[in-house]
Amino acid sequence: MVLLLAAGVARAQDAGGDVFTIPRVPADATAANATAARDQALADGQRKAFNILMARLTLPTDAARLPNVNASQLTDLVQGFEVGNERRSGVRYLADYTFHFRPEAVRQLLRQSGIAFAETPSKPLVVLPVLHDGDRTVLWDDPNPWRDAWNSLKLPLGLVPVVTPLGDLNDVAAIDADTAARGEPEHLAAVSQRYGGADVLVTQAVPKTDGSDGVDVTTTRYTPGVSGSEQTWVTSETANAGEGALDLMRRAAGDTMAQVEEAWKVANILDTRLSGTLVARVPVGALPEWIAVRDRLVGIPAVRSSQLVSLDHDGALVEIRYIGDPAQLRLALGQRDLELSGTDPDWVLRRRGSAGGGGGSGGNAGVGTGGDGSASGANGASGGAVAR
Repeated sequence: MVLLLAAGVARAQDAGGDVFTIPRVPADATAANATAARDQALADGQRKAFNILMARLTLPTDAARLPNVNASQLTDLVQGFEVGNERRSGVRYLADYTFHFRPEAVRQLLRQSGIAFAETPSKPLVVLPVLHDGDRTVLWDDPNPWRDAWNSLKLPLGLVPVVTPLGDLNDVAAIDADTAARGEPEHLAAVSQRYGGADVLVTQAVPKTDGSDGVDVTTTRYTPGVSGSEQTWVTSETANAGEGALDLMRRAAGDTMAQVEEAWKVANILDTRLSGTLVARVPVGALPEWIAVRDRLVGIPAVRSSQLVSLDHDGALVEIRYIGDPAQLRLALGQRDLELSGTDPDWVLRRRGSAGGGGGSGGNAGVGTGGDGSASGANGASGGAVAR
């Protein structure tokens, strides 16, 4: 079980890694000969990967305005690719591709098209599907079609990876349906710790009792240990003609996740016309502690550059040049377990959970909407495990 959990953590971290890499894109082409089929499969896979990338970075409301690139332009956007699972015959070629896009070229394309985009990945969310059915409130027990729906849900590769908990004895000991529904902090923290510091998404489904076939869903995202980080969405779904109970639940889960994803993008769209510089004190006790903070600053989209100003026994001073506003910077830093607190000129930057770190801020307060419901509160994130 330990090995399974470790492998799950690795998959979740990979899922939240390079947002300009699209992995495992299936391609299947038939042509006059094997070479032509291979070339067609590559072109088809490349186009499919580009569409996935656009959906990952941009808002659904901008889908009709996305740039229409030709085959030559698309090839120029691709930095490289890998091929796996190759199968071929005389006229058919099948493979799974992983495409790496050129980040700056993609950014420039979207800016020229006037399309707002986000590229800050959220840490994964461990999902706890709680079902209220009459006098039953269930999470791990069977039957729980709401949990089954989430476990079978095929989600697009977005900026918010989803974690499927193992549901083993340790999970059962960490949290149950009632404590999850109440959002009890100590139990949420236990789940988060078990899955590498992940945020926790408690999603509660209540079948309609008005005689219609439907379900009402209330979903809250928690960042354990960060006060005021809760963000809540609500949605209500009614069954379509001929739609079974599991399909209805699966559609409700997909719509819920679309709300979570859209709210994340809205909070993380960077206005490149806004930028700033701040100097933060990093209270570290030794050089390795500073190096750990420095390494976490690397690769954060909102951070243009960071530079060590001084280092002594009291800590370090670091200058950070960033894009967007300080609230977005704080949210982006939180995804790397860095807490930015204070105000100008007295900023403090520390690793979350390090000695001397408080309850933390790490949230971007605001209100967002998406799908059939609404979202309000503060947005923050942490860690991950068995991701899809």
